[in-house]
Amino acid sequence: MNTETYVRRVLDEWSTEARVPGGLADRALGRRRTGRRTTRAVLVVAAAVLLIVAGVTVGVQGGPRPATHPVDTSLRTDPNDAPPKRLVAAGQVALSTYRTLRVSGKKVVYTWYLYDPASGGYRKVPWAWLAVAPGLRQAAVLDGPLPSARVGILDMKTQRVTRWIPLKAAAGGLAWSPDGRRLLVTTYATDPDAQYHQGTGARTGFIVVDPRSGEAHFHSLLFNRADPNGRQDLGWSKDGTLIWATTMSFNPPTRLFYDLNGVRRPAPAHEADSLEEAGISPNGRLIATHGGASPGLGIADTNGRTVSRLPVMQLVAWADDTHLIAVTCDLAKCGGPRTLSHRYVLMSVDGRTSVPLTGYKALGIVNSWDPVFTRR
Repeated sequence: MNTETYVRRVLDEWSTEARVPGGLADRALGRRRTGRRTTRAVLVVAAAVLLIVAGVTVGVQGGPRPATHPVDTSLRTDPNDAPPKRLVAAGQVALSTYRTLRVSGKKVVYTWYLYDPASGGYRKVPWAWLAVAPGLRQAAVLDGPLPSARVGILDMKTQRVTRWIPLKAAAGGLAWSPDGRRLLVTTYATDPDAQYHQGTGARTGFIVVDPRSGEAHFHSLLFNRADPNGRQDLGWSKDGTLIWATTMSFNPPTRLFYDLNGVRRPAPAHEADSLEEAGISPNGRLIATHGGASPGLGIADTNGRTVSRLPVMQLVAWADDTHLIAVTCDLAKCGGPRTLSHRYVLMSVDGRTSVPLTGYKALGIVNSWDPVFTRR
């Protein structure tokens, strides 16, 4: 769910209960787009302390991890800093990179910070767009200005690009397959982070790249006219056999699926049921769902039965089968849209336990930072 859609929905709901003027989101955001991973303010109840995070053998994006690479499931937090200064991780996922933004005229300009294994923290990098592969061993990068005619493969250990792969169409978005062996490049005719009017997006299609051989094939998949955002990046299905595009709907289907040739295919079970980024749990038994008319967000089983209602407004990723990365809000600092203060936490499915992962940060264009969680 993108920032404009989310914040507009939340503030419009609040406008019926508090002194928040209707349409505030449009004025505050100026219809800006912040990409696949977004920052949102939320309400939270008092939290207890979770002592142990259990590990599982299936990553957040699906696909078993090779037995030769044991998964580190240690809990790593930086509860006093936002953005964090040192690695944040829980269960199967880690905060691999984050971006800050500024608005220049009608354009959103991102600055990226990438996890540096040598220092254990995050370092500013010069790339216009990037994505970290599962395992946190390599990343794909695009140099600016976007869209870019090539994609670089970066070694996370050395923080250097080891190979540049030329592309037959200009790239603006990146997503690694769940097994980390293929790279999905979303292509654009013009800069996807420039501001657009509804129905004038610039997506042209996608390229599936084999980083080892450099083989890359382009397929056309035009922009969605129902989506007012310029950036319309594509993603992978849970098993990595299909790709998806968002429908911009709160109700199913929330995604449309295609094969790797761009041919429309039926959605895999439950993968188009929710707009929440966390989606389906690693074991496939639970689904993170948006709240609809009810406050907070929910966890449902595959039969649609609500398992729990959580005091949050964003479910970012599954850490394991019983815990999620969520966004919460400090009740004392949630006095209005100018003082919304949020942080990332590790929360149990039943909502009874919560561990702060980052410090608090005010929500807004100036202070916005968007974390990206990757299977480690």
